[in-house]
Parts: sequence; structure tokens; C-alpha cells
Amino acid sequence: MFSLLGAEWMSRISLSCFAFSYAITMILEISRIFFRVPVRWAVIVLITVAGLFAHGTFIWLKMNTADGGTPVASWQQWCLIVSLGLAIIYLIIALRRPENAFGVFFLPVILALILIAMAADDTTGFDKTHTTTWSAIHGFSLLAGTISVALGFVAGIMYLIQAYRLKHKLPPRAGFRLPSLEWLQNSNRRTLWLSTALLAIGLLSGIIINVQRHAGSEAGIPWTNATILSSAALFMWLIATSIFEYVYRPARQGQKIAYLTIASFVFLAFVLTFVILGDHASGTASTSGVEVSQQEAGS
Repeated sequence: MFSLLGAEWMSRISLSCFAFSYAITMILEISRIFFRVPVRWAVIVLITVAGLFAHGTFIWLKMNTADGGTPVASWQQWCLIVSLGLAIIYLIIALRRPENAFGVFFLPVILALILIAMAADDTTGFDKTHTTTWSAIHGFSLLAGTISVALGFVAGIMYLIQAYRLKHKLPPRAGFRLPSLEWLQNSNRRTLWLSTALLAIGLLSGIIINVQRHAGSEAGIPWTNATILSSAALFMWLIATSIFEYVYRPARQGQKIAYLTIASFVFLAFVLTFVILGDHASGTASTSGVEVSQQEAGS
């Protein structure tokens, strides 16, 4: 009986539940800048953990109700998984460095992804009928690469703000302490290289999947498809920035590496927007084509 009640209670969890938790956490994090409250840090941790529980439960229920239990069946689930990954990383870093104001930078990105998920369609986006090893590698590497690019964006913004404060000799605020420039610089470099490697794996595994489909009986994606071209463009950008960072020594220090990681995130945002819109358009077109073919066959 208790298990049935628990399952019924969990089924009532919605996107607004954990979005509200993260919003409260962000407000509490921002309030650290203006005044001190002794129990605030404990409240922030508790609310964040509650949001993570609701967030993870929501995704788990979606996975179990999807056809075949596909982990990522739509763009809504994609955004939710990326935001969950960022929320987990935020909590880990915040627990290790509670004196730093990470939440002010992490939580707006997390909430933005959840808002995109609310607006995204939960019924279209990915092939739910064919799950292979290559497709699993493809999906996981692209998800992890997206999270890594988002982390680089957060670290880049923090670096630029910290560099500005130090350059202008602004006095530090007790509730708005940032990590050292060296720590942020190393974080930017690591996320740049990691995101390049992960997106390379994702792109190559996607090419292998498409080649297999073209060689077999399944219909593959045209090589001129917007998804393939935009993904290749993003990968080439990351390759170029990684080579530039490795060859040009001044790019390893100062604001240049921060600008590179921020630019990579902006590029990724444009690509994802383009791909999502193109995916819906192509999905509609392909559905219409199937309906026409069925009508012709029936006549």
C-alpha cells in the first residue's frame, strides 16, 4: 500500500516542482550578496537536494513510460538531462567550495534549460525504435559534451567578472566571493578540451550510424541535413579553438580562453536552436510524406 501511495505521489511531480526549487535556491544564493543568515547555507543545500530528487524522478518516470525505455526520446528530455547534470555538478562544487558564489552563475543556466524543456515538444525529436551500441555512444557523448560546453560558459563568465574586479581593485564582498583566476582558467581549458573530445566522439558515432543505415535497409539521414551540417560546423569550431589554445601560448592565459569558451557556448546555443527547429520541420515534412504515400498506395 505504501509503495502504491509513493508511486502515485511521485507521478504528480511536474517540471514546475523542481524549477520552483531551483528558483528559490537562486534567490537564496543572490541574497548572500546583500545580507547574512546563519542557516541559509543549510536551507540552500536542502532545497537543492529536493529539487534534484524531483528532477531525477521526473526523468526516470519519463524514461519508463517511453516506448522501449529510451533514455533520451525528445528534445524536452535532452534539455532536462543536461540541466540535471549541471545541477548535480553545481551541488558538488558548492559543497566543496561553500565560500564561493557558484549558484549565481549555475542556476540561471539550469533554469533556462528547464524553461526550454517546458516549451519543447515531448513527443518528437529522436528515433525511439532503434537503440544500438553506437546510438547509445552517440547520445551519451553529445549530452556530456553539451554539459561540458555549458560548464565552460559558466567558468568563462566567472573569470571575466573576477578579472574585472581585480583589475579595477574593487573590494571583495563577503557573499560574492569567486574562485581564483588560476582555478577558473584551468577549468576553462579543461572544459574546452573535454567538450571537443566528447563532441568528436558524438559526431563520429553519428557518421557511423548514418553509414550503416545507408548501407542497410533503413533510411539514413541525408548528408546535407541541417543537423549534420550544423553539428559538423560546431565540431570544426571547437577543433579550431582547441588548436589555437594549444599553439598560441597567450591564449592559455588571461581573458582569451574565457572568451573562447563563452563563444563555444553561444555557438552551441545557435546550433541546438537551429537543429531543434529543423528537426520539427523535417519531422513534419516526413510525416506528411508518409501520409501521401499511404494515400497513393490505398488508391
